[in-house]
Amino acid sequence: MVNLLPSPEPTPLSAEDRYRLLAENSSDIVYQTSGLNIIWISPSVTTVLGWDEADLIGQPAQKLVSAHQDLSWIVKNRMELEKGHDVAQEMLLSAKNGDEIWFSGVAHPVHGDGGNLEGFVVGMRNIDQKVQTRKRLQESEEKFRSAMVNAAVAVAITDKDDNILEVNEAMLTFLGRSFDDIRGKKMDEFATPEDEESDSELFDQLMSGQRDFYRTTTSSHRPDGLIFFGDLSISVVRNEEGEVLWIINQILDITEQTGVRQKLIQLATIDQTTGLLNRASIVDKLNVSINETVSWGGSVGVLLIDLDRFRSVNDSLGHAAGDELLNEIAVRLQQAVGLRATVGRYGGDEFLLIAPGASNEREMAGLIGQVNAVIGQEFDIAGRRIVLTASLGASFYSPLSNAQSLIQEAATALTEAKRQGRSRLQVFDNVLANAAAYRLQVEEELRKAIANHEFVVYYQPIIKLATFKQVAQEALVRWEHPTDGLTGPVSFIEIAEDSGLIAGIGRQVLEQVCRDIRDTPTLEGKVAVNISAVELSDPEWLDNALRIIRDVGIEASRLIFEITETSVLATTRDVKTDLAILRNLGVGIQVDDFGTGFSSISLLRDLPVTGMKLDRSFVATMLNPNGQENALARGLSLLAQSLGLPGVAEGIESEEQAIALRDM
Repeated sequence: MVNLLPSPEPTPLSAEDRYRLLAENSSDIVYQTSGLNIIWISPSVTTVLGWDEADLIGQPAQKLVSAHQDLSWIVKNRMELEKGHDVAQEMLLSAKNGDEIWFSGVAHPVHGDGGNLEGFVVGMRNIDQKVQTRKRLQESEEKFRSAMVNAAVAVAITDKDDNILEVNEAMLTFLGRSFDDIRGKKMDEFATPEDEESDSELFDQLMSGQRDFYRTTTSSHRPDGLIFFGDLSISVVRNEEGEVLWIINQILDITEQTGVRQKLIQLATIDQTTGLLNRASIVDKLNVSINETVSWGGSVGVLLIDLDRFRSVNDSLGHAAGDELLNEIAVRLQQAVGLRATVGRYGGDEFLLIAPGASNEREMAGLIGQVNAVIGQEFDIAGRRIVLTASLGASFYSPLSNAQSLIQEAATALTEAKRQGRSRLQVFDNVLANAAAYRLQVEEELRKAIANHEFVVYYQPIIKLATFKQVAQEALVRWEHPTDGLTGPVSFIEIAEDSGLIAGIGRQVLEQVCRDIRDTPTLEGKVAVNISAVELSDPEWLDNALRIIRDVGIEASRLIFEITETSVLATTRDVKTDLAILRNLGVGIQVDDFGTGFSSISLLRDLPVTGMKLDRSFVATMLNPNGQENALARGLSLLAQSLGLPGVAEGIESEEQAIALRDM
């Protein structure tokens, strides 16, 4: 147990300090202790709890605490106070008349000249109504949840933005999905477009408070190809201010009553937009083709077709025009391939073509040429002329193939075709297989590396050119690979970003940097940490960063976060607010690789930037005094000076480069 040792009684706070604490903490009661005994308490204790000041002066602070209060947190809180940390705690206090009232307290440690904890100052705020409301809400939620789980009707609870929070088994049965399938999705993703259009006005009225609920019919496209119909009732739960907290969706399955199930089974194999085989059916067809091929020793070719930038058609002309275009493409593809191949819609703007008998690119060349030709012909959609291209991925049967592996290989080839610039064919081969296997291997190793904390941080000094003295450092991550040894970021950063694992690596790097700042006296000045586009895109990134800074216990001003123009433009989130919060806490915001993008200067205007880093490409070629790079570097240096922003140049490898930059 951590004890507060007897010590000379700390100097009581002045009246001014006490009332400042009272105001700043919005407290109803403030008291100060010597050790664990109260030496001063605000007169408000009489009004709030009925105690006289004389009843409590010299008494243990615990006298205020109800006998029904769980005190398991006391030891932990005292340890935090010993460390100099403020602690917050909800607790049940006893009034003099025996009433029990909930308060929220914040304790601030008071240390003596020798650094020993002599006592603490506590601000208490009455939260009894809030706690009682919370308890009633919890009880109500438990009753509702019990009724929901056991209900025969399908029930889904979403937030005000329609994101699914909870569903019961009846809803999962209606949708034909598991909870993992719908986690993080919206309810309207499982409705038909016709439902969304017909219900939009009713939904708007519900959300605005013009009606309490509405009832309509809905349908769900299940993964097994069936469409289930339901009687849908939607209501909302509001808070005291009338704001929507949750949306309650209740669906009664009426598929049987409509008498259409058998008809739906017959239609389940056809894509309703294009009239082609749908995804499930084209996969079944591929399985049949493979089985037939095996029986006579032949082969099967698969061509996965992705329309380049099809989304722009939907965005500019609308989904109806997009559907019309998809239907026209389907007609052309069927006419082009005839009986030589089977075409299906694999999903979105992707089509899957099965070519029985094709064992290599040469044998499928005719089909590929016709596919490109019909897609490349001009389309007349909604009075607009549209010219398209397609990216193609091909794969061919091998003795170990099945439908899923062939499609996956074609998808891998298609991804490579897009990476190389779109509007081209890529055939799956051993090189792609090895590359895909390597990426999967690295991804798996990265997951283990994150779990095993295999990433280490090295610090590259940042030198002030005027004095050639170190003023800061940049954190560089390295991977202490269990078999390959110390590995640089070139070997894993791209894969980490593509897989999203960079977020976990970034958290570990930030934690390590914060601990090093706290525990390493020789690590002086600010430390720059790179933030990736994946991290900026994460809505929880800011909260995670603030939690790490707070939990480790360092000054936020010791950190600089480096962001690139690419990372800002890559995220769909408005990161300006996040960066402004960090800046207000003292974190520096630096634009990395400055000068390489189209909008770098606009970042200086739009974001709370505190510095910029000149890209190494300028430094590497700037020694020619009359060269273009020298002029650009000089211009960027002057820009930084005029804006009052410190500039950092990366990639300085010689004294001549350093002197040239210093003299700008």
